[in-house]
Amino acid sequence: MKNIYRKLYIFSFSGGCVLAVLSVVYYFIWHDQFVVNGALLVELGIAAIAAIGSGFYFRHAFHKLKTADETSTDVFHFEEVTELTLKRVPALIPKIVHVDSFGQPQFMIVPNRNWARPFMVLKLFEKGLIFPVSYTICDMNGSPIATFRIKNTVKQVTLSLWSSEGLLIGTYIQQLAKSVLVNRGTLYGSNGSIWRQLEAKNMTGDIDVTDEQGRMTATYRYGRFPYATHPAFVSTAHHDYVRFGSHISSDEKLAYTMIFFFWLGLEN
Repeated sequence: MKNIYRKLYIFSFSGGCVLAVLSVVYYFIWHDQFVVNGALLVELGIAAIAAIGSGFYFRHAFHKLKTADETSTDVFHFEEVTELTLKRVPALIPKIVHVDSFGQPQFMIVPNRNWARPFMVLKLFEKGLIFPVSYTICDMNGSPIATFRIKNTVKQVTLSLWSSEGLLIGTYIQQLAKSVLVNRGTLYGSNGSIWRQLEAKNMTGDIDVTDEQGRMTATYRYGRFPYATHPAFVSTAHHDYVRFGSHISSDEKLAYTMIFFFWLGLEN
């Protein structure tokens, strides 16, 4: 979270300064038409003040947190992950990190380095709407854990997950016509058999995923976050939180990470 707050205050300050300069330039170039076009100048000024104010706010949040090394030298074991809190790092190219209960990043999701990566500056391309896009799940040192691809054909979204060795782990298919109001889809195993059925309870995305014995494998509740009072999280209002079942495998956790990334992570 410390790095996210740092990026937020840099982006806010930069954006506010740009808007302030535009306001000054607009006034001196078109000041004769101020009576007619004054509303735009006022809007630019308010936006500049708001952005700079946000910069001060996140700068204060950044300095409140204790100094911490954002890059761990410890070996990361994905099987130890029991929950998922995805946070988007302010950047031109999308970067999502999972942070633990203390706000420390554990792993990240970044676009693969290929021809499609530059296009992902535009949000339109992030979910594979125009052409398929691929992401890598890796630890904070950049070591790959798994990769997945998002293919959106307007009628159907297909998420395919592979291990770092290139072996297919699973495929998630969501028919968009059937999931307009609530998220629902089917997760298939590597052999093509149905692994899990996922269907949200309501439009906010609340969901409980269970296995064949009725045991919870993943659960999500909109607005529910057990670490909201921790110093790392008090400066932002909303946090998406997914809890994994204690008995599920690393492959199933990776599959849920891919799915909830598609549902939640890109919007944070």
